Amino acid sequence: MKNLLIVLMSILLIGCGDSLNAQNYNTSVGGRIGPSYGFTLKHFMSQRLAVEGLITSRYLGPYRTGFFWPAYRFGNGALGVNFSVLVEYHFPIARIEGFNWFIGGGAHVGIWAGETGHPWFPNSDRAYFLTGVDLVGGVEYTFSKIPLTLQADIKPSVHFIEYLGVWYDEIAVSARYTF
Repeated sequence: MKNLLIVLMSILLIGCGDSLNAQNYNTSVGGRIGPSYGFTLKHFMSQRLAVEGLITSRYLGPYRTGFFWPAYRFGNGALGVNFSVLVEYHFPIARIEGFNWFIGGGAHVGIWAGETGHPWFPNSDRAYFLTGVDLVGGVEYTFSKIPLTLQADIKPSVHFIEYLGVWYDEIAVSARYTF
C-alpha cells in the first residue's frame, strides 16, 4: 500500500510540471458500460494528469446471463453500488491529436445487498461493504469538432474488507460530453 501511494504521488508531481498537450478538454461527464455500468466524471488537473470518479453497479437483474457474464448466473443478482476515484496519467499516441493512452490507479468503496447461492459470497441477507484498490489502463479519443470523448479501459480491482477477492472482468467503454 505504501508503494502504491509513492507511485501515485510521483505521477502527480510529474504530471503537475508537464507542459506537453495530451488532451484538449478540462472536464467531461458521461456514462460507462461493461460488467460494471454507471456514470463517469473526468477532470484534468494538468495537461496529462486526470482524476476520474466513477459511480457504478454490477446489478443486471433479469438481464444477467451465463454467456456474457458467467459469474452472474448464480444467486439473485444482488443490488449494489461502487464509488471509485482514479488518478490517471495520459500519454499521446503518435502525433494523432486527441488520441491518448493512460495508466493509473485509485481506490473504491461500495455496498452490496445480500446474496444467496453465489460462489463468491456466503449465503446471507445482510449487506456487504467492499473497499479496495484499483488499477486502470486504456485508450481515449477526443473528437476535435464535437464535444465528445470515447474511452476503452480495463480496471481490475482488489477488495480488502468483508469480501476478499479480485474483480478482473472490469473491461468497459465510456462516452463523455466534454467542456
